[in-house]
Amino acid sequence: MTNSKLKSAVEAAYKMCDALEKSDRWDKSNTAAAREIFRGELFHFLLNLSFYDGKITAGESDFIKEYLGFDYNIKEMREYAIANRIYGTNYANQVPYTFKAFVKASKDPKTCQTLINLYRFLGTEFLKCDGITDGEVFNLNLYCENLTNFANGRYVDDVNLTLSDYKNASKKVSLPNSPRGEGFGGNFPVANKSKAEKTENKKKEEPEKTTEELLAELNELVGLEQVKEDVNSLINLVKIRKIRQERGMSTPAMSLHMVFYGNPGTGKTTIARLLAKIYKSMGLLSKGHLTEVDRSGLVGGYVGQTALKVREVVEKAKGGVLFIDEAYSLTVNRSATDYGFEAVDTLLKYMEDNRDDLIVIVAGYTEPMEEFLQSNPGLKSRFNKYIYFNDYTPEELLAILEMRAGKNGMKISPEAKKYAGEFFTKRCENKPENYANARDVRNFFEKALVNQANRLAGLEKIEDDRLSLLELSDFEKIEL
Repeated sequence: MTNSKLKSAVEAAYKMCDALEKSDRWDKSNTAAAREIFRGELFHFLLNLSFYDGKITAGESDFIKEYLGFDYNIKEMREYAIANRIYGTNYANQVPYTFKAFVKASKDPKTCQTLINLYRFLGTEFLKCDGITDGEVFNLNLYCENLTNFANGRYVDDVNLTLSDYKNASKKVSLPNSPRGEGFGGNFPVANKSKAEKTENKKKEEPEKTTEELLAELNELVGLEQVKEDVNSLINLVKIRKIRQERGMSTPAMSLHMVFYGNPGTGKTTIARLLAKIYKSMGLLSKGHLTEVDRSGLVGGYVGQTALKVREVVEKAKGGVLFIDEAYSLTVNRSATDYGFEAVDTLLKYMEDNRDDLIVIVAGYTEPMEEFLQSNPGLKSRFNKYIYFNDYTPEELLAILEMRAGKNGMKISPEAKKYAGEFFTKRCENKPENYANARDVRNFFEKALVNQANRLAGLEKIEDDRLSLLELSDFEKIEL
């Protein structure tokens, strides 16, 4: 549902940009309108918030289209964000061009505060698209705090920069199929693309990764040694099978549907996503995408609805991998009013009919999955590969934490690293009910960012090296 107040706030900001452009305080050498530059900056801002959890969701994409008018798919947005380095906490240190222009041009401090309020309003509503986390709130608050500091003249050197200086410092980024326009700096998207432009962009797409590159990505993952071995063996089998087919040799029938056993946070979804890409690179799948679904996405509430839901999911997943998490939840209820078994029966038919361009992976805890596979006579025979995901060791969890920190432009002090290692050791030994392997690491990191923000927020001036360092005190009070 459209938030009319947010729509009005965005439009009011556009009108402020129009007024600024007409004034003598706007750099007339700009080829793009002030509102278009501003809109591109809002787009960057939302992409940064989205990238905190490493993904752009359909809800976030729809939000951007609704409030900013940028009609791009998730892949295009992701490529654009990566090419323009719109991710990580360092992004919050960058003051947008139009905001600098308003600070220099405005004699009324309320003008700048109106824009800061818009960034906070827009960001808060955007975060609601896929659930708000402490880390995302930290990122939003840090960004708005930086704008406030700039408006208050705390960053004197930056304030003294001319608009032309800022313009000249902007970098042009070349990215095939990136939604870029010819606006300020050449690195802001246009609101709408013609069919011809989309076709042309498609021709310029970056080449997809080779099988070897994807396998290297697989083997670089922290831990999962047995999983890597199993996946590599499976890929070798598929490779040889393909060679036999190409040479007209007899090839035994083979099902590529799989079962993933393991606890939460052990990398099952990550491996499934990589497998989809690998099989696409090998010519076994036409698209190579991953479609995730659980019971709610397959089971209906009345007669006839379940079959339709399964069909819709399968149609969406064709050409890639259908990943069904906690698959055993489909068959735990044997009442006459539950349609979980109908979902399984329907799915089996589609698995057989689409076996040439669809791979189904069912995942969940070991024991319930065994019961699930025994719930239907034809179910177990459809899967010929079973991969077990062990829990991560404390050392592996620490390595994942360091990797996550590095990807976000952060470092961990030696004392903090030692503490984190001891924390994860105790966590692995005790394994409380909510233990979630790598997800624990993500939650730990996000709470550390919040603690760091609280520690630094009261300082008059914050140096870059302090912003990018997680210290012992940021870790000590964390509870999961």
